[in-house]
Amino acid sequence: MRSYLALLTAAVALAATQAPAAGGRGGPVVHGYPYAPRCPGAGIRDVVDRWGMYACNCTSYVAWALEANGQRTDWFIPGAMNAWNWPHVARLAGLRVDRSPTVGSVAVWPRLAPPFGHVAYVTAVDSSGFVAVAEYNLPGPTGKQTYAFDTRRFVPVAGALFIHVPRRARG
Repeated sequence: MRSYLALLTAAVALAATQAPAAGGRGGPVVHGYPYAPRCPGAGIRDVVDRWGMYACNCTSYVAWALEANGQRTDWFIPGAMNAWNWPHVARLAGLRVDRSPTVGSVAVWPRLAPPFGHVAYVTAVDSSGFVAVAEYNLPGPTGKQTYAFDTRRFVPVAGALFIHVPRRARG
């Protein structure tokens, strides 16, 4: 099992380096979250990821998606990254936060699943005011956590904020 995880992690890293830029041909990288094999069917496992967030949660997945797509993650503040707080932390780092989605931006629903909120990675934007997202752990209708990956299309933007995360500097 350990060699499988090492192989999977290496494949994800290779895919991320070969991936087109967010919004480029082929779209952003959204598959290959390295913590997926550890994610429980129900209940939090309390595994802290490399960004200081709980694995199998929306925040951990979006942190991975940003990194996999060559975007900055240096703005994260350890201990302050519940989804509802992402817009505040992003503003502190000088990132643009608004109500206009773009491919590669982070969608934030601060009031979803109180008290945590929810974040997702925007994979497409259509002209009728909807977005497509990739996400982990979307809260169910009763607030129950899913601890699973999903992609959704035709997601309304009402109530969402969008964080525009630039690409990492080369060097």
